[in-house]
Order: sequence, then structure tokens, then C-alpha cells
Amino acid sequence: MTILVTGAGLIGTHAARSLLDQGTGVVLYDPEPAPDYIESVVGPDRKLFYVERGDVRDFPRLIDVVLRRGVTRILHTPAMAGHAADENPALAFQTNVAGPLNLIEVARIRSLARIVLVSSSDVYGDGAPPPGAAPIVEHEVSWPSSSFDGAHKAMSEIMALAYQRLAGVNAIIVRPCATYGLGGESAGSAYGQLVTEALAAAVASGDVKLALPAVELVYAKDVAFALREALFVEKPTSRVYNVGSGEIVSAGDLAAAIGAAVPDARITAEDLPGGRPRILDTTLATRDLGYQSRWPLTQGIADLVATLR
Repeated sequence: MTILVTGAGLIGTHAARSLLDQGTGVVLYDPEPAPDYIESVVGPDRKLFYVERGDVRDFPRLIDVVLRRGVTRILHTPAMAGHAADENPALAFQTNVAGPLNLIEVARIRSLARIVLVSSSDVYGDGAPPPGAAPIVEHEVSWPSSSFDGAHKAMSEIMALAYQRLAGVNAIIVRPCATYGLGGESAGSAYGQLVTEALAAAVASGDVKLALPAVELVYAKDVAFALREALFVEKPTSRVYNVGSGEIVSAGDLAAAIGAAVPDARITAEDLPGGRPRILDTTLATRDLGYQSRWPLTQGIADLVATLR
């Protein structure tokens, strides 16, 4: 069994590691793979592990890799996000919408066992959370236009679900909240980048300045577990799953976690104003995927600091 994992960034590499740890073969596919970073997450001298250079917009290349490597399932993770998508929305559309469509078509043509697409909590838009601070469940989608990458994720979801209903493609969508971990600068998430930069500063110089609104954060290892289970769940009762930590994190909370992991760090924290923080309901992921957050913030930060050192 071999899984094609597209995107050698934060989520893709951690998902590859999780799959390899259970003995599943992985082909990591990326236009510019970084060997040192991949090895830092996946580990050296892995069997059943291959890295292929290629773009998700290149349909013939995708077909070649799937046939040559004997791919049976696909996990799609990459996207152009943030400023990169805002500055070049046309290119972002090709990467974020046309790219996933290519992969869905590959899954259809080759009758692959499953394709899992990594979406984002951005599809819930920037509106207020449900009354009473209730967690957001999967059907509460506003299909946002507040960001290009959020809109593109929504388009990709609509396509995947249409192919699932109309063409028999076994598609599942996973929506993680803001994700942090080793290599967070490659996550496309502003919060993931912020955590990585803060920890790198704490380890290197000890001086850290934090400023962020309250937000739900989840560790990349938790997301990797959920994605691995989504690839293999036999009888899913849903086609869409939220993945989060259940923790709303403030700048002060993050400062405390970093301070516990790096006691000599000098940290200043500023809680930025923002809307009432939203939290994802993970009931479906818990029921079908066996998902529970195994890395609360303090443990995730401690693990990440140990890895950085």
C-alpha cells in the first residue's frame, strides 16, 4: 500500500511520518522539496519512502507518479495562502483549485481507494461563532470570500463532494484549525509561523515578543494522526471532519507554555483584540477516526522546543 502525499510542508511531512511509522509506504510530492527539513521530520534512512519533485497542476506528471509508484490512496495538503494568495489570486486559483481537481480526477480515473483533502477552518468565514460559544460543527459553513485561500478551499470542498456523490470518488475532507509544529514557516498559517518564530527566538537568544488574538491552535502531530485515520477509516459516517485541540490560546497562554519549556527566556506578550474566539467541534472525528488531541499546548510546545534543540 502506497500513499501519495502532496506537499512537503508542515502538515504533509508530519502526515508522511505518521504513515511511515505504521509501515505504510509514502510518496512525498512537492515542486521544491527541502531534503534537510523532510529528514528532520520524517527521519533518515526510511524504507518505503520516496520523494518526487512535481507540481499538482501537472496532470501528466501526477499520473506518471501514481502509476510508477503503485499509489493506492492520495492525501492532498498544499495550498497558496495568506499574502501569497492575495498578491496573485489567479496563480493561487490554479494551485488551490485546479491542482486538487487534477488529483480528484486521478483518483477517479485510477479508481483509487480514497483521496483525503486538507481544507481549513477558514471555510467557516470570519463571522461570529455560534451563540453561547458553542463549538462549530461541520455543517455550519459560510463559504467565505474574506480571503482568496479560504474561498479556494471552499471551492475544492464543493468539487470533492460533488465527485463523491456523482462519480463515486471516495473523498474525505479534513478541516484543521490553525496548526503549529516543526517547520511552521511552511504551513501557510500566520499563527503557525508566529509560534515557530517565537520558539526559535526563545531557543536562540531568549528574547521573545508575542502579539496575537485568542485563537484555537492544534499541534501538527495531532493533525497527522487524524489524516492517517481519515485515509483508512472503513465506514465513515461523514465526508467532512473538524480537527482541533479544544484549547483557545491567548498570547499570555503561549508565553506561559514557552516559559515553561525555556525557563530563561525573556517573553513579552500582548493580547491583540479580535472577535470572540471560535472553537471546532470534533465529535465526528472522535467517533469515526478515534481522534483526540494528544498534545495540549504545554506538551506540544515542550516537544517542539526539544526538537529544535
